[in-house]
Amino acid sequence: MPSGSPTSVRTARCLCGEVEIELAGAPILAATCHCDDCQAGSRMIEALPGSPTVLDAAAGTAYVHYRKDRVRILRGAERLRSLKLKPESPTNRMVTTCCNSAMLVTFDNALHWNPVYRGRLGADAPPVEMRVNTRFVPAGTSVPNDVPSYRSFPFSFVWRLLKARLAMAMGR
Repeated sequence: MPSGSPTSVRTARCLCGEVEIELAGAPILAATCHCDDCQAGSRMIEALPGSPTVLDAAAGTAYVHYRKDRVRILRGAERLRSLKLKPESPTNRMVTTCCNSAMLVTFDNALHWNPVYRGRLGADAPPVEMRVNTRFVPAGTSVPNDVPSYRSFPFSFVWRLLKARLAMAMGR
């Protein structure tokens, strides 16, 4: 199956292979986020023993965003735990208990998408399409010009999330 086609399937795996997540269909988008919450969450994960690197050199966290209905834990669900920046935060950074791999993000407020940590897709990861929230990049840090960069969330990012929500509502 061609990568990214509506019938394609990718698998996200933790570092030791105990947890696998199936990602069906084309992703909504692949983006690197530089916001302060993603930086703090990634640093928190990277501080865990043996955790693979999450932040890139420009303090960005690379995600591949999938519709929630296209994400399925194949095995190892019991090895996933939620890390939150604050107890009241709706954002759950799902990390494995076996090897401290950052796997995906879920939300308590039932958003319709799940960001999956791009590094967990290995060689099958789609290329990053944009960098968002670059206004949070630490002073003195250079942002690569490999893809378009935006100080906040560009309209194209929001539009793709909205289109995905509409497609889900219409059963497509």
